[in-house]
Amino acid sequence: MSKQQRNMRVIANRDSGAIEQQTIVDDNLLPSADELQKLKEINPAIIQWIMNRTEKEQDARLEFNANRMKLAHKEITITTTSLWLAFVLSIVLLLISGVFIYFNKELAGTIFGCVGIITIIQAFLKFGRKEKQ
Repeated sequence: MSKQQRNMRVIANRDSGAIEQQTIVDDNLLPSADELQKLKEINPAIIQWIMNRTEKEQDARLEFNANRMKLAHKEITITTTSLWLAFVLSIVLLLISGVFIYFNKELAGTIFGCVGIITIIQAFLKFGRKEKQ
C-alpha cells in the first residue's frame, strides 16, 4: 500500500573522520488515486478497508511517538535524581569530614573530604557528558 523511497548517501573522509548520512523516507499511508481506482474495480469494499487500516496505522504511530516521549521524560527524571543523590552524598561526606577534623582525626577527615570532593566533581562531569551525547 505505501511507497517507500530511501536515498542514502554516506561520505567518509579518512583525514577528518567525518561521516555524513542522509536518509529520505516518503511513506504515504494511502495508495495513489490511480491505484485506488484499480483496487475499487477489483473489490468495491476495499476502499473502506484501506481507510480503516490507514486510521489504525496513524493511531499506532501517534501512540508509538507518545510512548517514546514518556520514556525520554523518565530518563531525564532518573538522570536528574541520580545527580541530586550524588550531590547529597558528597555533602554528607564533607560533613563527616568536618566532624572527624573537629575531633582531631585529621587523616580520616582528609580522606572523607577528598572522597566527597571527588564524588562531586565526578557526578557533575558524568552528568555533563551524558547530556551532550
